[in-house]
Amino acid sequence: MKFLAFISVFLIMYYGSAQQKRGSNPNTYRFSYKSELYKGTRLEITSKLRTLKNNSWFINIPEEKQVVLTNLFKKVKNQPIPKLYKKNAIVFLDALYAYENFLTIYDNALYEVIQHLKHDMRRLDFKFEKQFTQAKTQLNRTQKEAKNNIKRIELLKKDVHDSQIKLVSHRWMKKKMEKYNGMDAVKKSDELIKEFKKGEAMNVFTMIEEKKIEKINSYLVDQIIDFFYKKSLPEINLDALELDYIDKI
Repeated sequence: MKFLAFISVFLIMYYGSAQQKRGSNPNTYRFSYKSELYKGTRLEITSKLRTLKNNSWFINIPEEKQVVLTNLFKKVKNQPIPKLYKKNAIVFLDALYAYENFLTIYDNALYEVIQHLKHDMRRLDFKFEKQFTQAKTQLNRTQKEAKNNIKRIELLKKDVHDSQIKLVSHRWMKKKMEKYNGMDAVKKSDELIKEFKKGEAMNVFTMIEEKKIEKINSYLVDQIIDFFYKKSLPEINLDALELDYIDKI
């Protein structure tokens, strides 16, 4: 009996020493990803992965894809077997950094769209003011020369009203756009751009998946104009309109 006890103690000491020599610890997980070493206990590495997942850089990942990432992360943190933990962690990181590529494309496209709109604002401002003054002039002429043509006059009144809304809404958007400078307009965006980015994220992600990257900019131009137009309506004051280019109508 003493001999068996001695053998048992010897084997425990031997394998313990062997583990130390190899530098391995059953409680230590270790793997590399993109030149980053992940080493420590399961809780330590899981905490590191969680911090990465919650990084502000990934905040604009589409909500639908956030669900996918969350499920992948759960598979990692709930896996106690080191080999499978490493496998699940790499799948999670692959997915996370695939979305990083999407975010880079999305931010660059939105930046280019904002710069394009800022550059085009003055030309459009003149165009919309001209449309409004022409509509107003036509209405005034018709009211003098064909005052009994009620149907025509009502249509022209609608044209004046619509072109006035377009002009005032445009100037509301122009004022907002003038404040957007550099990539900070996208990366450190105000509430308007944040809301727009969030709302269009999944559509842009789908376009990237479908290899339609060249169509993203034109799509975003149309969408952001429509978005700002709708946002302006509760705030604009048609009676406060002042003409910038044409003195009389």
